[in-house]
Amino acid sequence: MLEAFRAIKEKHLEARRIIAEATAQAEKIKEKAEQKALSAHEEAYEAALKKAERTANDLKIKASKDAEQELENIRSQAEKQAKGIEAKANKKFVKAVDAVLNMVW
Repeated sequence: MLEAFRAIKEKHLEARRIIAEATAQAEKIKEKAEQKALSAHEEAYEAALKKAERTANDLKIKASKDAEQELENIRSQAEKQAKGIEAKANKKFVKAVDAVLNMVW
């Protein structure tokens, strides 16, 4: 009977050792999985950040081009208005000169 208790105790100790080893292996696997997940997260974050930077740069370039086009449009309209004002001023100047000459003569 003592031998039976020893055998049971040995099997119990062996079972505890197997459980301890399995727990240690599970912990290592968990740590590796956490490391891989963290690494994948960091890579995804870096990729998203680079994409956002590229998008921001593209938007900045587009905004600059749009602003240049708008400036060109405004300048063109201003030149047209200036020419119109100059033409009206010349026409009124000629009328004023004619009026003065008509008064003098």
